[in-house]
Amino acid sequence: MEELQEAGLTERESKVYIALLELGSTTTGPLIKKSEVPNSKIYEVLESLNKKGLSSHIIKGKTKYFQATDPKNILTLIKEKERKLESIIPKLKAKQELAIEKQSTELFIGLKSIRNISLSLIEELKKDENLYGFSTGDYNAHSKINEFYNWYGMKKHYSKIKDHLLISKENKKIFEEAHRDNLNIMKKKKMLRYSSISFPGDTAIYPNKVLIISWDTTPTAILISSKYLAKQYKEFFLKIWNKSN
Repeated sequence: MEELQEAGLTERESKVYIALLELGSTTTGPLIKKSEVPNSKIYEVLESLNKKGLSSHIIKGKTKYFQATDPKNILTLIKEKERKLESIIPKLKAKQELAIEKQSTELFIGLKSIRNISLSLIEELKKDENLYGFSTGDYNAHSKINEFYNWYGMKKHYSKIKDHLLISKENKKIFEEAHRDNLNIMKKKKMLRYSSISFPGDTAIYPNKVLIISWDTTPTAILISSKYLAKQYKEFFLKIWNKSN
């Protein structure tokens, strides 16, 4: 009885199954008496056993006769249970990794601080690793920001990483004038596309981190270290990238 419950049967299912094995083909009357399962529950238990492949029935005249299937079917039941558990292991492990993952948020104020953290993040990337970013592209009145992005673009180029950049289409002309020094490199590497979406700010998406930059009076950046968030941002980026040109 205990072993059957460990295999996944309830107490009542175990009692009815054992009674079926001992009685052979039987109606519900003897089965209720033998298993001590109430009349109000017997059909519910038999249906459950049938779904698990442990019982069957035939009709003789107008009467149903129930019988147990081969006990080896219990092994099939256990294997099916193991298969279902194995299928959810990756999802459970992913949840565990998210819980274990150390998440943090850092604030960087001033152009120099943003430059330093950007360089540090680029240096963390391996050759041919992907970097995704989207930007308004409107820096016409900000020469220092243009200088920063030209420097940033060259650093990415020499780091041999796979860069992908989305720019708001409405600022295409302004962007190309401001970045004429490395525009040919971007186009040659097919790393640049324009989107009809007006992006609210500048965002760089690294494998496990997201850097959000605000070019207000005082340039400010927020670095969020989160594998989960980086994955969400990457998926969002790629949806737009695949629809842009």
